[in-house]
Amino acid sequence: MKNMREKILSVATLLFETRGIHASGVDTIIAESGVAKATLYKYFPSKNELIIEYLKEKSNRFYAWINEKLADKKADSKEVLFELCDLYAQWISTPEFNGLPFHIGSVEFPDPAHPVHHYSVELSNELQRYLSKLAQIAGVKDAQTLGQQLTIIFEGGALIERLSPGSGAATRAKNAAITLIKASI
Repeated sequence: MKNMREKILSVATLLFETRGIHASGVDTIIAESGVAKATLYKYFPSKNELIIEYLKEKSNRFYAWINEKLADKKADSKEVLFELCDLYAQWISTPEFNGLPFHIGSVEFPDPAHPVHHYSVELSNELQRYLSKLAQIAGVKDAQTLGQQLTIIFEGGALIERLSPGSGAATRAKNAAITLIKASI
């Protein structure tokens, strides 16, 4: 019954993104998805596991989208880094953008010992590794540093754009990242 699992996750995603994670209790998710409590817990043994799956799916959708868009670019070309900046600005400027998964998780669960916070840290590190790997493949000498710097710029731009949609933060972050890339190559 993969469809039931997907249905629960879809409803939870909508609720988490429109009301917030803490404001979307298990009973609300059950009522909105039309499943029994036992069914929800069959697929997601705890709300934390449901939240982590939501964050994972949100992150996976981003990487699938960005990898598809970059697929026609020559991987070892520095142009892939510039294209990445354009794609980033597009992504955080869409009306559907409601924050980076690890920002959402770490803000709603600030305790570093909480499993959702811990997973948010993993997602943040994953983004940095992804950007560093692209820089390395493109031949940047200090790819790890560039990856971390791009992560800082992209995270900041995403947060400002989420708080003030249409503020121009996406374009400014893109331009800052391009300047940084040019200085690194």
